[in-house]
Amino acid sequence: MRIRIVGMVLGLAALTSCQDGKPKGDLPPLHPVKGKVLQNGQPVSGGGVQFRTDPETADLVISAEVTSDGTFELQTVHTISSKVGKGAPAGTYKVTYQPPLSANAAPMPVTPKQTQTIQAGSNDLTVEVGKK
Repeated sequence: MRIRIVGMVLGLAALTSCQDGKPKGDLPPLHPVKGKVLQNGQPVSGGGVQFRTDPETADLVISAEVTSDGTFELQTVHTISSKVGKGAPAGTYKVTYQPPLSANAAPMPVTPKQTQTIQAGSNDLTVEVGKK
């Protein structure tokens, strides 16, 4: 029953975001962004990163999976139209790193104090998440 309700809510949301059968909204211009997450100067091993504007833009989710060598490539999802593109819009972002889940507990996300700036063109970033 719960699955049906969730399905109906998602279906209704999809219908209300469309006009004449076309989703509203589009992705802004995106710029390639790759990077590495470091802790104590060493690459982290897995997890994920999310980049958030200040104030947050509710219709864009900018994130990436962090690989076992600490690297990532951002992608942007438009939550209304469900369009996905590689990269991110130019701007300044707060970054949150979510360490990988462990067998013992779910580790707390880490938000470094420094912001990251994405510029037009290719971007190669280093995110330092601090000490363990």
